[in-house]
Amino acid sequence: MAEYVENSESGTSDTDQSTPKPRRRPSVGLLLAGVAALLVSVWALAGPFSLEPLANVEFRWLFVALAVVIGAVLVLSPGRRR
Repeated sequence: MAEYVENSESGTSDTDQSTPKPRRRPSVGLLLAGVAALLVSVWALAGPFSLEPLANVEFRWLFVALAVVIGAVLVLSPGRRR
């Protein structure tokens, strides 16, 4: 049989302390917002330059870059919850 030991300081038993605490994971959305804020601040400090060269980018390359980013997120994120 398991012993029941009461902690006199807090009034809780040792069996209550054996439950694992849930792990906190970093927020991906908050990370992306922080990176975006850093990029805007660097752009503002460097001086507002023309964004006209970005107008010539073909959309298919944007889709390729987006697919690579989504694939990397899916590979690096955990597949199962415990």
